[in-house]
Amino acid sequence: MAKTGGESKWYYLNLVVLVLLAALRYRVGGDTLMYMSVYDSFPKWDELKYFDFETAEYQPLWYVFTAICRTIYDDFTFFQLVHASIITSVFFYCFRKYCPNYYFSAILLYYVGYYCYFSMEIMREVLCIALLMLSTTWLLEKKWLRYYLVCVVAIFFHYSALVMLLFPFAVWLFKRPSWIFQLICLVVIFIALNVVNIPAYVISRLPIDGQLSRMILAYIENQVSIGGMLFQLLSFLPVLGVIFVRQRISVIEDEYDFTPIVMASVFVYAFSMSIAGFSRFINYFVLYIIIYMVNTTYKVLYLKAKDIQLTFVGLLATLFVYGFNLSYYYVRDMSEFYPNTRYYTIFYPYSSVFDKKVDNKRECFIENYREVQIMF
Repeated sequence: MAKTGGESKWYYLNLVVLVLLAALRYRVGGDTLMYMSVYDSFPKWDELKYFDFETAEYQPLWYVFTAICRTIYDDFTFFQLVHASIITSVFFYCFRKYCPNYYFSAILLYYVGYYCYFSMEIMREVLCIALLMLSTTWLLEKKWLRYYLVCVVAIFFHYSALVMLLFPFAVWLFKRPSWIFQLICLVVIFIALNVVNIPAYVISRLPIDGQLSRMILAYIENQVSIGGMLFQLLSFLPVLGVIFVRQRISVIEDEYDFTPIVMASVFVYAFSMSIAGFSRFINYFVLYIIIYMVNTTYKVLYLKAKDIQLTFVGLLATLFVYGFNLSYYYVRDMSEFYPNTRYYTIFYPYSSVFDKKVDNKRECFIENYREVQIMF
């Protein structure tokens, strides 16, 4: 939906509702349960100087962030409020800035597809994603020093932010979009990864921290099932579809061109078809894809061109596959970890801090699920 009169009050109402929905949850979300169980063991601000960061399980800035929250008010609900306020405000700001005419649609797509996962499941990594979104202007304007300073800060929250170091390279490499070139590269990457494990070879020879090296190798060596490969294939087809639509109608232009970043995301999807750990890095591209897709959709709808029929059909197919991917992700069967369980069990049923109901099915499922997950 495009913005209309009085949109500001609806914008802020949506912002407040989504902040409170995440802030006032009680034992909802996989990572939420884990962090909740160890939150009292995290240092407060005056204890940081005695804290052993070298042997700590998480990165330093995560402990600094939790120490500030614990020092202000030592309650996990307050921490959730601060966390939700930061990431939701940043995301809303970016939707409004980079999707100025259709930001309500971007917010809706984010809410339906990624809100629960980002707000309740990847609580450390999502702070890095927020930093990436805030530094987007510097990235596009090639202000590398400012951008890389943000990268360093993000890495000290979560090691997965290392992928942010490659974004400037992606902006340079894919400045001229070509879905055919992408398709050829994808085939080459997929074949190469199934013949030689190139990432494992490179990582094993880099002079990086031993703990980090072991974590990365564990992710790389985690094999992908046939079903997982098919899901990743379906995941990046909509991205290819949007790029195809943009190429067919060359008059579509955005003030901020996310085409190179969106094109780079397809390669991450391709790597994740063979190496499960790469799917984690897709999180850093999600908001760019949402904005790119929303801007493209509305501009095609309002465009009158000779080949609009074929383009419109392609766009509908793209949106259909994209919607299917979002639906499948949450409803996929997880009975191998707990009987009659779907992935959405992590987030549903919702319980608030006012009733504090404990869902035993969710507790058991998450406990079993985390035993086989690689921690990063």
